[in-house]
Amino acid sequence: MKVAFIGLGNMGSGIAQRIVAGGFDLTVWNRTQSKMTSLVERGATPAASAKEAVAGADVVFTSLMDDPSILGILQAEDGILAGMKPGAVHVCVTTISPDCADRLAGLHEANGSHYVSGPVVGRPDAAASGQLMTYLAGAAEAVDKVTPVCESYAKQVIAISDTPRIANCMKLCINFNAVALLELMGESYVLAEKCGIPLEHLRDFYQQSAFAHPAFKMYAEKLRARDFAGRGGFVMKGGLKDVRLMLSTAGSVGIDLKMGRIVERKLEAGIGAGMEETDWSAFYEITRREAGLG
Repeated sequence: MKVAFIGLGNMGSGIAQRIVAGGFDLTVWNRTQSKMTSLVERGATPAASAKEAVAGADVVFTSLMDDPSILGILQAEDGILAGMKPGAVHVCVTTISPDCADRLAGLHEANGSHYVSGPVVGRPDAAASGQLMTYLAGAAEAVDKVTPVCESYAKQVIAISDTPRIANCMKLCINFNAVALLELMGESYVLAEKCGIPLEHLRDFYQQSAFAHPAFKMYAEKLRARDFAGRGGFVMKGGLKDVRLMLSTAGSVGIDLKMGRIVERKLEAGIGAGMEETDWSAFYEITRREAGLG
């Protein structure tokens, strides 16, 4: 099976590494050409454009930043639709809006190709080790076609619906849990600090209790240590994008996610303070500031 991969950021490069390690014939493209080097060294073929990358591919993966970036590369003169063969399947692993998923599905239908939403759950280090979770939504035949490739980077591959937008709604529900728990943990740390409690005790509670999912163990230590350097994680500007997608999706069905709005405000404040490239959990610093802690 021939596979193309477009977008080699922190998450995309990890996923692409797993695909090429799985023995698939992989062609890669990224705007910043240097990001293709490590994949080429592992056996991938570099392309000069997205159009060239997808030519002849059975499955095309994209891992880009947001709705405009994926819609842009799809419709560009030298983009995906310009080179994609009839019957090929496009899988978008990015957290995008459900409305964007609808548009992608429509564009592919008009092109004679297929679209599957495949947002992933997990951080870039989980991608590189093949430990992601992914939800797939699209026509059953298309989902079946891409599943073996997805299994190279995800330990759980869940076919959730034949309607692509459903996978994106599911991802936003999951991400809302993450931001809500980060807000909860941040406020708890501030309370503990102002009460004079050594913060390692609260961290240990998080890491040994119902919060003991590996991701939350990591965040518990990040908040305690106030260590928010990016180092390949999920940065604050991406977190704000996701929170805004949660809020707009909730609003479209008549729901006001109050904690989501709290986190949105703090992420905006963090970015305004120059923290856009730090780990997204750094909005804890805004919680500290508002509590009068330095």
